[in-house]
Amino acid sequence: MTRGRWAQIGITAQFLIVVRTLGEFFRLRHVLGTSFSAAVAAPYVGGALIAACSCWAGVTLYFFRRYTPSVWIALAAVVILLVYKIAVTGW
Repeated sequence: MTRGRWAQIGITAQFLIVVRTLGEFFRLRHVLGTSFSAAVAAPYVGGALIAACSCWAGVTLYFFRRYTPSVWIALAAVVILLVYKIAVTGW
């Protein structure tokens, strides 16, 4: 597989992370009902922002044909989001 293909896979994974994180926001709103608040959603919105910014950076680098840094950003985003999840939600 080429570096370009790896970059495409990384960008796709980042986009799916954004969708999954935002989906969690709506799931919480549905499950918690009237007890849902911004404080409950804040950690997930923060994670979605991290994922969206890394996805943007990966796509931008991909369009400039910087495939290797695009792949590294995708890998770093996964690690950063795992650390964020452990630090904020306690796993």
